[in-house]
Amino acid sequence: MTMIRTHAAIVLRPTPFQEGGLIVSFLTEHGERLVGLAKGAKKPAAKWVSSFEPLGLVRVSFFGKEQVEVRRITRCELQHSPLTLGHLESNLVVACLADLFDRIAREGVEDERLFRLLSACSRSIKARPDEAMAVLAYAEHWLLHCLGVLPHPRTCGYCGNDSAPLVMLSDDRGWRCAACTPVDLQEALPPGSREYLRLLRTAPAEEAPDPSSSEAARVITELLRSRLIRELGGKVGSYDVLHRMLT
Repeated sequence: MTMIRTHAAIVLRPTPFQEGGLIVSFLTEHGERLVGLAKGAKKPAAKWVSSFEPLGLVRVSFFGKEQVEVRRITRCELQHSPLTLGHLESNLVVACLADLFDRIAREGVEDERLFRLLSACSRSIKARPDEAMAVLAYAEHWLLHCLGVLPHPRTCGYCGNDSAPLVMLSDDRGWRCAACTPVDLQEALPPGSREYLRLLRTAPAEEAPDPSSSEAARVITELLRSRLIRELGGKVGSYDVLHRMLT
């Protein structure tokens, strides 16, 4: 059955297509990934030339059959964009977030947590572009939670201790603590790791903690980022650009 479907959605990845068109992936308000073809979108006179910015919140209409993988986009109205003119760091983070969610969201699978998380991150980046790296670290933490691979840091996954310092993150038992896991001090998580993780879990996106504020924050950020990239199968191109431009 051919029909028009209209969604509130967030733009993920626009990819150039033939004759000035774009293939665009979106995250809908239901947390589902949808892909559409915008014919002529790259032409200067196109009515929606600015509607497909990564992480832009849009109202988009698709025309096509339910089972078709790529539907035709008939309308796309930009309502909010997190991009900040001339702010390199925040715009690079926007690209990273769009890349992550494009790879995690699935067609035919709804997860409203993804839309809520990306919406909050987009608003936070727009409100405080200088803190974009904090928002990225916050999103990485919650994406691992959404994927079901990040245990709660409240208690040790091996002995259940809820006060001893955390010393490592294992694949089989989650966070492990100093009370039951002997680890060389040079290899253990820094003091304050449990507290930083608690901040990540309890703070809203607009108050995401600074990932460079302490050794614990830096180590946990790198640990979770590496774990997320591993879950996604390896290299994420937008991260390579981020590191190259900011180091």
